Amino acid sequence: MKGIVERIKKLYPKPTVELNFSNPFELLIALILSARCTDKRTNIITEELFKHYPTPNDMANASIEEIDKIISSCSMHNTKSKNLKALSETLVKDFNGEVPKSLDELTKLPGVGRKTANILLSIAYGIPAIGVDTHVKRLAHRLGISKSEKPEEIEEDIKKTVPKEDWIVFYTGLILHGRRVCKAKNPNCDKCQLEDICPKIGIK
Repeated sequence: MKGIVERIKKLYPKPTVELNFSNPFELLIALILSARCTDKRTNIITEELFKHYPTPNDMANASIEEIDKIISSCSMHNTKSKNLKALSETLVKDFNGEVPKSLDELTKLPGVGRKTANILLSIAYGIPAIGVDTHVKRLAHRLGISKSEKPEEIEEDIKKTVPKEDWIVFYTGLILHGRRVCKAKNPNCDKCQLEDICPKIGIK
């Protein structure tokens, strides 16, 4: 497993997400919008959204209808528009307009689950955490890191396998590798830099 971790670090040395943002608030909003929505579409939406509402206070003062109109091309936009306003109101009321730096506080915000909170903590603040999305789940199975279907258990299995200082670069690397190479239906094993050390669990 050490070999897999080192290769992922070498292939994807800079932890990143493919969402456009310039501060923790923008990242949080983008992560919420990206659920069941492509990053490309999310980036188009947030470019317009942040022009109108660049701060929690601005978004808190907007109406749900105004927010919904801008994000209408996003999946589940009705629910997301309500969550964005409620989340912004909470940030202003309880956190002085700042995005909190703890998992417990983040997951109490409207529309924020554990995956979103962990990605926010790791990417925005550099706090060691592991965000388990569909790509991380798939690759954790194929690489033999976890047999579980539950994100929290997969997260714990990765934590047991990967050194804490590598959590962020590893899980973000898995996301990028899952999107570009180890795809769900047609994994490109012939061009995969892990091919010689990957157990290929579940791949026919």
